[in-house]
Amino acid sequence: MLAGILQSRLLSTWYPVSLGRQHSRPKIRAVHAALYSDGSLTEQPQRPSKSSSKRKAEHLKSLAKQLCRLGPRQLQAVSPILEAEPELVEAISTAKGIDATNQGRKRQEGYVGKLLTSLSIEQQEELHQQLNGMRKKSDRT
Repeated sequence: MLAGILQSRLLSTWYPVSLGRQHSRPKIRAVHAALYSDGSLTEQPQRPSKSSSKRKAEHLKSLAKQLCRLGPRQLQAVSPILEAEPELVEAISTAKGIDATNQGRKRQEGYVGKLLTSLSIEQQEELHQQLNGMRKKSDRT
């Protein structure tokens, strides 16, 4: 009987579900800290959060929407950045040919946003600054 009680107490420290207790993880945290504190194992690099990647995708989608609504002169002003990706230029011209009320235009704008990910971060920032500059100029007039 005493062996059964000891065994159940030992099991409860490692398997808290067996006694129906709330699980706290101090031992697991201690083991994790011991493994990574001596430097023998390295922690895995942090990947970006799902929310930040969604924000980035939404930002690129809004850039794509702005690109697809530019006039020919404004598009030529931005074209040095876009010339690195000829598929991107073609996708923008295809989106311009689709009626604005058509659902296909929204899909095409999403595709342009996806293609914008192939640009470097510096090129994306430069494109964003140019588009904001154009928008500010049009607001003044």
